[in-house]
Amino acid sequence: MKKSISILLLLFFAVGFMKSQDKTSDPFLLQTWKLNTLDNYIYTYEKQSIFNAKIPGLKFSKNGKIIGNLSKSANGYDIKQDFPGKASKLERYTGNWKKISDTTIAIMFSSNNSMNGTFVISRLTESGLKLRKLFSADIEKKLDSIRRTKNISY
Repeated sequence: MKKSISILLLLFFAVGFMKSQDKTSDPFLLQTWKLNTLDNYIYTYEKQSIFNAKIPGLKFSKNGKIIGNLSKSANGYDIKQDFPGKASKLERYTGNWKKISDTTIAIMFSSNNSMNGTFVISRLTESGLKLRKLFSADIEKKLDSIRRTKNISY
């Protein structure tokens, strides 16, 4: 009897641990997020109660849709011009997101390519989200060396 209870407990915790690793299915992702910082393609967001049109951010929906307050710039966020402090020229765009793996999502905005790409969810809590954009292996190697010299964690 004791052996079967311990096996059931072990199985319960193992299944719970495996499920907790799936960040793309986490209900915390399906919120409104305000861009807090941007460091070498590591986007740090904080939870936002309403979707403010004057602040860069994202809103994930369960049906694979995403709404983004994004810069008009085709090159993505321009830290010197768009963030922070200055009133940036943001527009609201609708796009799609999909699960690639347990910790990776793909985002696609058809009319603005500033946030298009594949992102690793490196941190997801009730109040915070950290996305790291993925590139080819050689570009990732260069970005990692820049992040290490600037002491940027992801």
